[in-house]
Amino acid sequence: MKNIKFHIAVFFGWLSLFAEAQDPHFTQFYSAPMAVNPAYTGVFRGQLRFMSNFRQQWNGLGTPFTTAYASLDGKIGSGRNEGVGQNPFNMGVQFMNDRSMKGAFKSNYINTSASYHVVLDYDGFKSLGAGLSFSYADRRIDFTSISFDEQFMSGGFNLAIPNGEAALQNMKPFASVGAGLLYRYDNTFTGEFFDIGVSGYHFNRPSQTVISDPTQFLPFRLSAQVSWQKYLDDNTILNLKGLYQSQASINYFLGGFSLAKLVGDPKNMIGAGCWYRSAEAVSPYVFLEYNHLLIGFTYDMVMGSLNKGPKPARASEISLQWRLGQGRENQVGLY
Repeated sequence: MKNIKFHIAVFFGWLSLFAEAQDPHFTQFYSAPMAVNPAYTGVFRGQLRFMSNFRQQWNGLGTPFTTAYASLDGKIGSGRNEGVGQNPFNMGVQFMNDRSMKGAFKSNYINTSASYHVVLDYDGFKSLGAGLSFSYADRRIDFTSISFDEQFMSGGFNLAIPNGEAALQNMKPFASVGAGLLYRYDNTFTGEFFDIGVSGYHFNRPSQTVISDPTQFLPFRLSAQVSWQKYLDDNTILNLKGLYQSQASINYFLGGFSLAKLVGDPKNMIGAGCWYRSAEAVSPYVFLEYNHLLIGFTYDMVMGSLNKGPKPARASEISLQWRLGQGRENQVGLY
């Protein structure tokens, strides 16, 4: 029993460090924009948007981490049909589920966000927006997926009987507050697009611990984003994106490019690109859009120590975006 408890303590100690390090993240961060800056709420071509993302991380290293994400956001109130500038007021909701250790450690998040954008010029090409978000999260250890020596019977482990580890089930739900700013330039006639934003999460430093340690808090997360899009010719679009995130002792830059080719109807396109996460992974990217339904796929080829061994670490990610309603006149492209 002492040996079992020692390993459990080591695991939860590592788990606390991991929880302190960073929130769940995506290679296709642009497919979960409200998770990196609440000011992106309602920033898209159309009136209503559904987005979903599924990531499986560290394949090849035993049990992978899996993260599922879904969001819905839309444009609210007067201004959404005027056809000039970014819609002023927008609201959205997000859901996220994160699992590890064969589902024994589960995290569930629900987030609501709102943004307000002010047009800065007569044509409506330039705008400045601010966003706020409120999150509620519940992280749990599912002991029905873990066996202990107190549960060993003559016929094997019986997970239905008490495991004697009730003290390790005291992690409480927490609430978190985030905010962000976003500057945008969107020329609907030339197709050129540029935005730059900065955001922060966990301003209130919510308590997050599995062993009732009052010194354990979810650390502040800082994020900065930049995007640029330009037509190279009538049917080819170049898109550059970058993301910097810092949380506790973990910080990284994720950036790269994609090229899209319009096929027939301007609402349809096919494309590919590549992303690079600093000192960690290179991720080829392919995507297809048909009638406002966009599907993307990335495959992370991990670098460094995780790439060594008989089964190198890998990660795969698939995203889906579906936009409803008409955007501004002449709006086409990746947004």
